[in-house]
Amino acid sequence: MKKLIVTADDYGYTKSINEGVVRAATEGIVTDIAVMVLTDQEDLDHGLELLKQNNLTEVGLHTSLFPWSKTKRPGRPEFIEFFKNATDQEIAAKAMAEIKIFEDFFGYKPKFISPQFNMHGNLRFMKVIADYVVANDIPMRIPRALIENEEIEDLNYSAEVYLKRLRVKMTNHLFAHILGASARHTMDTFIEQFSTVKEGESVEIIVHPGYLDSVLLESSSLNFERTRDLSIALNPDFKARIQQLGFTFSHMSQL
Repeated sequence: MKKLIVTADDYGYTKSINEGVVRAATEGIVTDIAVMVLTDQEDLDHGLELLKQNNLTEVGLHTSLFPWSKTKRPGRPEFIEFFKNATDQEIAAKAMAEIKIFEDFFGYKPKFISPQFNMHGNLRFMKVIADYVVANDIPMRIPRALIENEEIEDLNYSAEVYLKRLRVKMTNHLFAHILGASARHTMDTFIEQFSTVKEGESVEIIVHPGYLDSVLLESSSLNFERTRDLSIALNPDFKARIQQLGFTFSHMSQL
């Protein structure tokens, strides 16, 4: 059996993202939802209410370390500067404070952890997250780094070996296509990648479903890509092609 987990990132960022993600989970192929908790409180509250209304519980933490609201969004240079100058203790304190916000807000531990910008490629930050997920038997996203065209496909062998030695639960593969206008091309590319997966392996794909509105246009670097991903998640032909390749839809919590 081959397992496929479809994770919707950025939940809690805006109401239009929340609504798109919930539709992708209730009517489409999204299996897991990665929540940002350092966002505007009204958007986070809205997201929690939608999850409750739709009985969606496969929810994890999409760590960002810094506030990520409609009016302020950190960029990669800020993360680079932070990791360059922060002590191990400062990194640990910041990471664990964000996890505690999730636990306090939801009333349970995250079902998985998926760091923003795949920043757990930073070994000092990754160690903090790894210690937490191992202690609580929680999976985490396999470490990858973003390359120039925003496709997540370059490997991080040293990080993977370290995590495997700790017996961290991860998928075997991670695929994502952040940019690109064509839903058809994106789906075809995913299918090509799925065909390389061996029996018994697991895959996580990342999507960013959402509805396009004025708030999203002004606050996010991903706009039409979110509507593209919503259409992909709701496409019955795409789901059928996945199943024809022998995949079973699963959750990170089932790894």
